[in-house]
Amino acid sequence: TNTIYIHQPEQAFSFTRLPNFLFEAPTFKPLSNEAKVLYAFILAGQVIPQEWVRDEYGRIYLYYPICEVVDLLRCGRQKAVNTMRELQYAGLVEIQKQGCGKPNRIFPKS
Repeated sequence: TNTIYIHQPEQAFSFTRLPNFLFEAPTFKPLSNEAKVLYAFILAGQVIPQEWVRDEYGRIYLYYPICEVVDLLRCGRQKAVNTMRELQYAGLVEIQKQGCGKPNRIFPKS
């Protein structure tokens, strides 16, 4: 058997919380597991190194390029786009397009 030794304890116990309501509420049961994981990362603000930002109405948003979703989920671009759409259609995020090659603004909802 191979044994893996921990050399950096602060990284060994790093985790992201996954909200229970994503599995318990009938509304969100049809969501794919990828969408649930992506939503947890969005809520944790761990998807990108930038800090949370507020718009002119005080709503919190973050910039989330689709290439970050691809890296996070280790999937293709189309799968990443579909997963983000799942969250949008479920009402868990609002996506505001900016155009001109800029990343979308993602507004998490609860």
